[in-house]
Amino acid sequence: MLPFLLKSTACLAIFLAFYKLVLENESMHHFKRFYLLGALLASLIIPNIVFVEYVSVAQSATILNSVTDINDSPRAMVEATDTEWSDILWGIYLLGVVVFALRFFKNLGQIGYRIHKNPKLKQQSITRVLMGQPIPPHTFFSYIFLNKRQYEDRTIPKEVLLHEETHAKQKHSLDILLIELAQVVLWFNPLIYLLKNSIKLNHEFLADQAVVHSSEDHAQYQNTLLSYLSHDSFETYQSTGIANAINYSSIKKRFTIMKTTTSKTSFILRSLLVLPLTVLLLSGFTQTRQIEIDQTSDQIMVQEENTSQSDLSTYNVLAINNQQQSATREEMKEYNALAKKYNNMGPEHMTIKKSEVMRLKVIYGKMSKKQRADAEPFPNFPPPPPAPDATKPPMPPSALKSVKEVKTTAPNVPPAPPVPPKPIEHIKKMVAKGASFTLNGKEISGKKAIEVVQKNKHINIDAREANGTKPIVKLSTDPIVIEN
Repeated sequence: MLPFLLKSTACLAIFLAFYKLVLENESMHHFKRFYLLGALLASLIIPNIVFVEYVSVAQSATILNSVTDINDSPRAMVEATDTEWSDILWGIYLLGVVVFALRFFKNLGQIGYRIHKNPKLKQQSITRVLMGQPIPPHTFFSYIFLNKRQYEDRTIPKEVLLHEETHAKQKHSLDILLIELAQVVLWFNPLIYLLKNSIKLNHEFLADQAVVHSSEDHAQYQNTLLSYLSHDSFETYQSTGIANAINYSSIKKRFTIMKTTTSKTSFILRSLLVLPLTVLLLSGFTQTRQIEIDQTSDQIMVQEENTSQSDLSTYNVLAINNQQQSATREEMKEYNALAKKYNNMGPEHMTIKKSEVMRLKVIYGKMSKKQRADAEPFPNFPPPPPAPDATKPPMPPSALKSVKEVKTTAPNVPPAPPVPPKPIEHIKKMVAKGASFTLNGKEISGKKAIEVVQKNKHINIDAREANGTKPIVKLSTDPIVIEN
């Protein structure tokens, strides 16, 4: 920001010096009007112009330094101090902007109040506002403010009315509004006030020129101006700062300019002098940026000790495809936000996201030297964990095979016993074999035995089989005594 302000101020100073030395005392007032407005705009535009020059560069290798090499703690402390001073200066600047903006809107409100509260007479495109105070005549756009009593008594000379009508018809208030807005933003620049005075004075030259061309009696017009420039009335009822008003301090200069004439040859020569002046300013205050275009087919990044393979791939893609030698404004904003986030964490409590670290490296690779100097310091990331020991010899195939066999071979374990059948299934099987059944010592049928087992889940069953005989099944709700 500071380099731009210095260049802009220097441009405006040169434009004003040229005006004072070459143009001010000439009668080419319409040209001077546009010159003064153009000087203001050019002094703001020229420092922002950037000429781009493409330079072919052939490189065989590019080395990416480790992250820790770009972090400089003393430099970070200096940048922190500069940031504090920058915040103070910005605070002072914004305070001045607020004060001058309030002043500007106060003047607008005062003119609006005068237009609304006083009687008005409209004649064609001009509106006369008749006021009770004995103020000097002044103009704002199409409104001409006049003393009501003097206007009704017809004591205001026609030359004065023509002077103010010229201000209205040539729309001099547009110039005043522009310079007033510039003063709000650039209130700290003393050249703005010099430019403002020159613009207002040239407006008076233009209005005087219109009156002089309509009347051959210059002396009478000059005497009329003097009669309207009493110090007492002017100091007591001052017109607002954004209106065109007759000014006592400029009267001597105006009388001198009224007698001056500029020939066509002199007008053309003095106008053409603006061209070399503009070329000089363009060559001295514009920026030239060289963009290096790599013409080699391959770019190699030499891997250092802590550089990962993903870092190598990212860098090489950028090195081959990227012709941009500076980061964009959005990328700088993203970089500063991420860098500030990690710098505020500290190395002891740092939670790192790989995607954000890679984004920081990509944007940092695009940045120019000036952008790196103005940006947040690159975060001091802790070193990555050590990689596996590559010097340890791998296991032989035979050892790997034995390990697999140990893991896959199951021990000799006896099979699990079969699951016993359900009681009801066992009874049905005995019925099919023609077994005899007893319940608590009393003989029952097979069908009855099935019903008893189904209804009683806590029944005791004793089944015995002998070769050549029917099985005997004893059912009991009491404990069974097994006989030897």
